[in-house]
Amino acid sequence: MKRWKLLCFAGLVWMGTCACDASQAAASSVKESDSFLSYVRPDPSPPFRIVRDTGEKKGEYPIFEHTDDPQTEHLFRDSFMAESVRLFFLAQNLVNRPKETQAQTELRQASHPAYLLLSEREGGFPGTGFYLKQNGELLDHTGTPYVDLMKSTAASDYLGSMSQIYPHELGHVMYHLLSPDWDRTESRSGDMHYVSLTTDRRVAFDEGFAEHFENVSLDHEPDESRKAGLESSVRQARLTTATMVTGYERDYAWPMRLQLYRAAVPFWYQRFEMLKRHDWVKEGTIRFSTTQPTVGSPEQSIKYRNMGVRYDENKPRKISEALATEGVVSALFTKLLSSDLKHRYREDTFYSAFLADASRTVDAKAVFTPLQNEYMKIFHVLHKYVNRTDSPLADFVQGYAAEYPDEKEVLYRILGEATGLSEKELEASPPEIWLLNKSQTHSYLAIDEAGSIRMPFYAFDLNAADINDLMTFPGIGEAEAEVIIRYRDNQSFIRELAEVKQIPGLSVEAIQTLLDGAYDPNFVRESRAQTEQRLGDGLLPRLLTGSLWMLAKFALAWFGVFLLLYYVLALRKRFELRRALRIILTNAMKMSVLVLFALASVLAGRPLMIFVVLGVLFLVIERFLVLRNKTQGTKKEAFYSSLFFIAVLLYSLS
Repeated sequence: MKRWKLLCFAGLVWMGTCACDASQAAASSVKESDSFLSYVRPDPSPPFRIVRDTGEKKGEYPIFEHTDDPQTEHLFRDSFMAESVRLFFLAQNLVNRPKETQAQTELRQASHPAYLLLSEREGGFPGTGFYLKQNGELLDHTGTPYVDLMKSTAASDYLGSMSQIYPHELGHVMYHLLSPDWDRTESRSGDMHYVSLTTDRRVAFDEGFAEHFENVSLDHEPDESRKAGLESSVRQARLTTATMVTGYERDYAWPMRLQLYRAAVPFWYQRFEMLKRHDWVKEGTIRFSTTQPTVGSPEQSIKYRNMGVRYDENKPRKISEALATEGVVSALFTKLLSSDLKHRYREDTFYSAFLADASRTVDAKAVFTPLQNEYMKIFHVLHKYVNRTDSPLADFVQGYAAEYPDEKEVLYRILGEATGLSEKELEASPPEIWLLNKSQTHSYLAIDEAGSIRMPFYAFDLNAADINDLMTFPGIGEAEAEVIIRYRDNQSFIRELAEVKQIPGLSVEAIQTLLDGAYDPNFVRESRAQTEQRLGDGLLPRLLTGSLWMLAKFALAWFGVFLLLYYVLALRKRFELRRALRIILTNAMKMSVLVLFALASVLAGRPLMIFVVLGVLFLVIERFLVLRNKTQGTKKEAFYSSLFFIAVLLYSLS
């Protein structure tokens, strides 16, 4: 009995000890998780709010209201989205820091929650300004930023899912807060931006800074299962897009292909774009220029270049091109945040500007993670230095080196690895000299292979241009374009447009053409507005219609070849109009079905394998169901025509 009582007593003591340890661990956990917010955002209100658009407006601003979305709320708590919101609070505190005067210290403006608008708009967008309907009142949030994402119940472990895109769009919001002059100059490029495409420097920096959050979110994803899913998605994207890229290249290089891969670009390119944001950026290969075909018109070469299907390791981007490529910007920030610099903390006073109460002191290493530490250094530079000139990337690198001289050596090593640029190149950053070709209509969407959506002009930076850009001007041929490029590269860059008068070997007509092509912002603004108004919401239908028509044109060409062969080999002198019409209609329908099978095979990501299965199935159905009561001669002719169409499609899919 005594032994039993002793065992019970020992058990109670053990349970009490465990409970005490558990409570201490829980307290420690709470203290650790609450430590950041107690310094940065002690406000007890929710840090993250989901809203919906009521469809109403007050003045120019929409009216939102709170809504519940359990899946998104769970994703926020469980993914890197929560960490991106903590960074958002740090950025707000820096921007809203007190202005100290001799008389008083103004109180810091309270930070806003991170608002997420779940809408029906495809894609993601940063926004500013709304009214919040709450308890019958309209709360004024006309100065409050938010993120607009398409409402979706999709899984969160695929490349480009909400756990990556939300930090991307919040990255735009943070940059716009930290550097208010980010949009003081309109975008001058006529091209829709993509990761490897050269646009203009302000757009490139804005987009590149936001894009790097996609890589950081994957690297620092706290949920191991989701992280494994994202990494698996990257590997799968490599396999499927490699097939698409090879097919796309062969569509350009091999004669008389049906252009199936080009027609399907709107369906597969976004996945390839997301993969490039990951692989090309993290590997540093984004620092190389993209390849161009050796044949075709200047417009075709520009389209191919802008698609960016491959990079040329023998052709590093020139400085003007690198400064205006968002993937280069993303590479710098991605490598900066994966470096050991995030473990280099500054003096404790540096962090006061990021606290809710700037008069407090903080043990930075105890409160802020290395990732947060590096972001605070980045935010400080963005806020103090960026957009002082027309080269935000150069502003950032030079500002970072000036603020943290002990990190300068590592910074410039990272700069070289990520961008291929050197300190001296940045110091001698060339100006942007924009030319406007009013006689050249331009397909501004890289994925618009059919050229069905066009701007009535083409604009480019002379210091970032290649031969094909210059050859879009009437009267400037390949020889004179090469003279201009050679002169520019020998001089490192052109300093002003009038300098083209000094280019030896350039004709008077070519010089005048370039001078007349000086950028006209009013013309561009009006042309863009007219184009957008004309397109309205019909951009996607027009894009798809153009792709299908491009495919149909090549299919008609092959159908013409088939009819010619059929007439010579099968009909010969037995031509009859009624029979000929029947043959045309029957085989046109057959070819249409097989082309649709081929297109579906491309969209499914396994072109040859799937089409072979569908082709064999088609032959079996045709032979034993459609033609079962026909004569042997008719069956033979149908079989040969089917083989002809299948052979053409296999050639186009290989």
